[in-house]
Amino acid sequence: MDFGLLFECTPSPYLVLDPGLVIVEVNPAYLSATGKERAELLGKHIFTAFPDNPDLLAADGVRNLRRSLDTVLRTGRADTMPIQRYDIATGPDGVFEERHWSPVNTPLVDRDGVIRYVLHRVEDVTELVAVRPDARLERLEVDLFVRSRELKVANDRLAEVGAALRREHLAKDRFFAAVAHELRNPLGALRAAAEVLTGDVGEHAALGVLERQVTALNRMTEDLLDAGRVISGGLRVDRLPVDLREVVADGVSGIGARPVLVTVPPAEVRVLGDRVRLGQVLGNLLSNAVKYSPAGSTVTVTLTADAGAAELVVLDDGIGFDGAHSDELFESFTRVADTHASGLGVGLFVVRAVVGLHGGTVTAHSDGPGTGARFTLRLPLFG
Repeated sequence: MDFGLLFECTPSPYLVLDPGLVIVEVNPAYLSATGKERAELLGKHIFTAFPDNPDLLAADGVRNLRRSLDTVLRTGRADTMPIQRYDIATGPDGVFEERHWSPVNTPLVDRDGVIRYVLHRVEDVTELVAVRPDARLERLEVDLFVRSRELKVANDRLAEVGAALRREHLAKDRFFAAVAHELRNPLGALRAAAEVLTGDVGEHAALGVLERQVTALNRMTEDLLDAGRVISGGLRVDRLPVDLREVVADGVSGIGARPVLVTVPPAEVRVLGDRVRLGQVLGNLLSNAVKYSPAGSTVTVTLTADAGAAELVVLDDGIGFDGAHSDELFESFTRVADTHASGLGVGLFVVRAVVGLHGGTVTAHSDGPGTGARFTLRLPLFG
């Protein structure tokens, strides 16, 4: 589809603003509605191009529109404004003409969640306001229509929030059930080992059990503490130049006997990061790959660098997941895969938080259950 042609031909007036509220594009319908030329508007701040009427003491068009645009940039959500009086300077002498508008401001967000532009759409409702003798009644009717649209949007959002809260409540119930289950296993093993030591039989084996289970309990405790830090905003990273190849080497060495196919570039891949936390990220990804794939299968780790970013990919041949739930993998207290594997299900939640503190992104992909999983981590290069 030719979206440029669609923008040019739509009868609705549209103005495109950058985040600094500078006009970057305008369609013919907007030029017709305002009586402006394209060259008059492009590259100008919207409130320089369209100031308040200086002869109108109660003029509040600029103030109201600025409030709406600031709301859109702050929240990332569209904002429908009530009917506004916003006079327009017309003719060679720049005489202001009374005009009334119904504006909607919509953020245009890229794949990384960054607002690139704001789409400012207006409808000239001056005739609707003035056509009847009782203009105030007409304005009230139009305002009620606009407000009804706003109410529908608000109700839709409320329904989404309610559904999200129900999912979170259910996830927390499952999480605490997992905690109880995971703690019961090492505690039972510790009790059995203590009984063996008390009987002075099999002391060496009992000590091994104690060491493994204490390590498991310590790991679960650290996972819970990190998850709590993420939720409370207390997770911190100490960022220094680090070569990601070293992080990969350390992470792979700690995975145990599972075969790992590693590919790294010959040159340094330097990022500004916390080596311990980045090691934790890779450790969690590798731990998941091992946990959810068959014994003896190969895990692949690939590190590349291009276009100002380092990319680290962890690939396994495991159980995979429904691709529609890929984002849910990184939510708190959530497990998408219904398995009997150990763990509390907070590792990926911590992974996304740590990566975010490094200015990076982490995504998950699978072609479906039984097809394996691929986790891709991208971080900005340093130097």
